[in-house]
Amino acid sequence: MSICIGLIVNPVAGLGGPTAQKGSDAGDIRELARAAGINSLAPERARLAIQHLRESLAGSGTPLRILAGATEMGADALGCDIAHETVAAGNVLPGSTTSSDTKLMARRLVEAGVDLLLFAGGDGTARDVMDAVGSTVPVLGIPAGVKIYSAVFGMTPAETGRLAAGWLSSSERPTVEREVVDIDEEELRRGSANPSLYGALRVPEDSRRLQPRKAASPASDANAVLSLGRAFAAIMLPDRYYVLGPGGTTLAIGHALGLALTRLGVDVVCNGQLVAQDVDAESLNNLIPDEGATVVVTPLGQQGFVIGRGNQQIDYRLLRRSELKIVATPSKIISLGGRPLWVDSGHPEIDATLCGFAKVFTGPNAEVIYPISNTADGLVSA
Repeated sequence: MSICIGLIVNPVAGLGGPTAQKGSDAGDIRELARAAGINSLAPERARLAIQHLRESLAGSGTPLRILAGATEMGADALGCDIAHETVAAGNVLPGSTTSSDTKLMARRLVEAGVDLLLFAGGDGTARDVMDAVGSTVPVLGIPAGVKIYSAVFGMTPAETGRLAAGWLSSSERPTVEREVVDIDEEELRRGSANPSLYGALRVPEDSRRLQPRKAASPASDANAVLSLGRAFAAIMLPDRYYVLGPGGTTLAIGHALGLALTRLGVDVVCNGQLVAQDVDAESLNNLIPDEGATVVVTPLGQQGFVIGRGNQQIDYRLLRRSELKIVATPSKIISLGGRPLWVDSGHPEIDATLCGFAKVFTGPNAEVIYPISNTADGLVSA
């Protein structure tokens, strides 16, 4: 008996990150990305997930049948070397796909009888899939968006493939309902982050490889955040560029310097002055000198991501030549429950250099050594 999976790729997923748009819902996001020389990583991330799925199933003796959305909605990502069947849904024109196309494609794949529906995108794509298929079939997200607050995604594309393979190989195939949340991007661009719960999808159960839902920091942590901000500001070196990623913790560093930073964007500071605000990836790389900068990030609440979620402006080019500083209050570290910090830059070689153990700045004269990983099976990807 063969295994049948469906694949949908949102071709604009993730474009809003490097362009500093906070998401990819803008109607002109393709034009903005094209002008900046940015391509979506969604096809590559979908392909990586499928490759790991196939590798994990190799030797099982069970044939794998892949049904992929037409053209840029799946088939293009797999190319000629990964055997698949193309499923059409209406008159999908490359370069102009919409959420309606995603919904129609999801319904077509379910009608074709897939055992598992995979989609590469972000929270908006998860909402489209939920609207289209509800709980009629198990679904799993390949993380390719900007924010990815929902709890229906694998931790990374590789982990998603391994998760899918393990579940498909199981005789029981247990599932669990997990939340689909999203955020209004217009509010997000104004600095307000208030995710709303839209429903749930039925996903394969695997607590190690499914990412948790993003959680806000407790209000009781406010004083610790301010103290951390003051302490970090006091040790910043002169004539050194500091790239401050999104989040309330990095915002507190700006507050200690008397600067109004972008809560959900990426800012650059040097000698206590704001050099650039809410920068995109290209501007950031052009601004930072060859010797690099100090990139300051804070883990995404409950999920533990320090690279690859909401801060795609900080790309592999900058990470390759800069030092990474992680800042977090003790309670944020405790909230991870012993799970490692995660990196998912989209460039495995960069992620591998960041994996292992990292110093986390937690307050005045305080640091902890904490594991950082990109695989559920160890601290460094194989």
